[in-house]
Amino acid sequence: MKIFLSWSGDLSHKIAVELRDWLPFVIQSIQPYVSSEDIDKGTRWSIDIAKELEDSSFGILCVTPHNLEAPWINFEAGALSKAFNNSNVSPFLFGLKPSDLKKSPLLQFQSTLYDKKDFVKLILSINNALGKEKLDETKLKVTFDVWWETLRGKLDSYLPEATFTTANAEADKQSETSKNDALEEILELTREQFKLLRNPEILLPEAYLSYILKNVAGIDGKIIDEIEICIRGLRQVLSKVTPEQPINLADVEITLHRLERVKYYLRDNGRNRTRLSQLFKE
Repeated sequence: MKIFLSWSGDLSHKIAVELRDWLPFVIQSIQPYVSSEDIDKGTRWSIDIAKELEDSSFGILCVTPHNLEAPWINFEAGALSKAFNNSNVSPFLFGLKPSDLKKSPLLQFQSTLYDKKDFVKLILSINNALGKEKLDETKLKVTFDVWWETLRGKLDSYLPEATFTTANAEADKQSETSKNDALEEILELTREQFKLLRNPEILLPEAYLSYILKNVAGIDGKIIDEIEICIRGLRQVLSKVTPEQPINLADVEITLHRLERVKYYLRDNGRNRTRLSQLFKE
């Protein structure tokens, strides 16, 4: 029986090669296949892999923190599941937990942890897939116990790579979360700005503007200047009055004319403010 070992990335490839060399010691009748090791020189690799996928009866996907979302792993998983029952496909999680697959298509398969009790279940599943050629389970478990330490000794040496990557992935995840939070805050502020632009009355309600127009009597600075000019003009006229020099009526007439202009401006401005106040009330 052929077993297809799927891999993607350096760490996953190392694990696949170790399993390829180790599995026949436990179940001698199986033929593990790893694309990098078993494709003959000059062979079109795509055709060879397709043929092996078709001929294999069991698939092991070597999944690590490096390749959890790798398209190639998911492609071969799909091809294996189409070729035979899902129960004959198992992701081997190295440096990962089953919960890490919650957003992965690999979640549909029964995964295997890097743990002796869980790994022996994988060996028993492979043995059951042999049908009439399967080995006695009691003897198989003894054989597994003999060879397990050999496999563990080699795979343990790769754990630092998986652990380091997992820590990096968690740090990247936290960093990405912080970036997303900051982006969401910026978007929320932008949305609030657009609300104000579309509805300025949110910032300056009608009732507030009505109160300002009704209670605050603002006088144009030019009008104040005009009044001061008139006052100075009248004082100059008065300062020139003597028994010999009576009041210059022409100067007084000019000043009174300027004051009349101020009066009309204030009157008209007051009417405008009243009208605006009424409009806001309406």
